[in-house]
Amino acid sequence: MLVSACNQKELADSKQQNDSLISIVNERNVSINEFIVSFNEVESNLDSVAVRQHIIYASTEQKGELKQNQKERINTEIAAINNLMEQNRNKLAELNRKLKSSTHKNKELEKMIATVNNQLAQKDIELTALNEKLNNLNVQVAQLQTSVTMLTDEGIAKSQTIAEDTKALHTAYYVIGKTGELQDAKIIDRKGGLLGIGKTSKLTADFDNSKFTRIDYTQMGTIAINSEMKMITSHPSDSYTLDKDIKNKSKVKNIVISNPEKFWSTSKYLVVVKD
Repeated sequence: MLVSACNQKELADSKQQNDSLISIVNERNVSINEFIVSFNEVESNLDSVAVRQHIIYASTEQKGELKQNQKERINTEIAAINNLMEQNRNKLAELNRKLKSSTHKNKELEKMIATVNNQLAQKDIELTALNEKLNNLNVQVAQLQTSVTMLTDEGIAKSQTIAEDTKALHTAYYVIGKTGELQDAKIIDRKGGLLGIGKTSKLTADFDNSKFTRIDYTQMGTIAINSEMKMITSHPSDSYTLDKDIKNKSKVKNIVISNPEKFWSTSKYLVVVKD
């Protein structure tokens, strides 16, 4: 009887331990599933924001003044983007709160939250740039709510970072010179050909940035040349036109960039060889 009683107590203790382990595992699984659901919701929201950004860009690409219905459509998309981004910020704050209060630390979840945080910061940069585009077009529409509008110390610090990142995003470089000058500056070199014939100029791999003129490409749509010229770097042909001299068609007065985003998409450097 004594042995039987001991065995029953051991079985009871073992069952209690198993129940506790199962409870811990279930609790952890529920927490992880909640995190995953929230991550998926944020990803879905960001996809929707990207679609709406494209709609706004497409609406502003049309020539001429925007019609009232176009402005209303832009305002609708802006309101939707603001709502989605607010949801994302709230979800991220909730995820951070849950992770801090959780007794089960998980490095992978911390990495996932950091990734989402970076995605939201990048989206803020894009929305700030879109705001600037709308302002430059003098389109009287609502503003996209980004971290730039926050007035807390953290918000101001983040705003400055976003402004710097936006500036870097719009930074481009160009240089104009004769072949010999650009070779001496180690900006281009000439390769290929047979016995020196048929060589082509190419941008060197280790050129010096200080030799270039730095610009904000959203603020500069025309680059003066006033010479016969050849572009060494590659840029989409439908993103610019060559303003040629009426009397001398081989002479280019200006490179007129009609679509800056597209022009600088293949290279943030423009190298022009003039004769």
